[in-house]
Amino acid sequence: MPFLIDTCVLRELHLPRPFWRVRRAVDDLWMEDIHMSAVTFAIMEGGVQRLPQEFKQRRVRSWMQDIRRKLGTNLHGIDYETGIVWGQIMSSAARRRLKLPYHDSLVAATAKRHELTIMTQNIGYFAPFNIEIFNPWADPKETKYDFGEEPEDKSIQPGSTSAEFLIPGGSDDVLENAAA
Repeated sequence: MPFLIDTCVLRELHLPRPFWRVRRAVDDLWMEDIHMSAVTFAIMEGGVQRLPQEFKQRRVRSWMQDIRRKLGTNLHGIDYETGIVWGQIMSSAARRRLKLPYHDSLVAATAKRHELTIMTQNIGYFAPFNIEIFNPWADPKETKYDFGEEPEDKSIQPGSTSAEFLIPGGSDDVLENAAA
């Protein structure tokens, strides 16, 4: 099943000890099943702008280019069809008086247009719009997903799918400080 990875998942993977169920959920995916929105990269660029040293900015931008290359056609921009879906989502939100951040509404439109399940912790932004959601932070009793047993070693292992998303040379605050 293809997933659109939300920014909060990337942020979690960059924590010193990421929540094991998030790591496990990403590791259970093939890279071919991982999709992202260009909006996620816009959010990350905002975080890069706040980094104090230029060399850190270059390192994170280089990492972003590497992720872009790895995703290939699974990195989705805002095309005409996505724009139409976005307009429908925003209209629906306005009718229901829902406050929906623009970046989350664009991620929602991308997922809906490409029929992707969003892997996120921010279920409230997506659930009202009939979009499939998978929350790896949720209580396992609330999901059909089998996470297995909690591992003793909670670190991200080299060669795993989640390791594909790590910034070489250590984690910076860019993802931790990116807007949710």
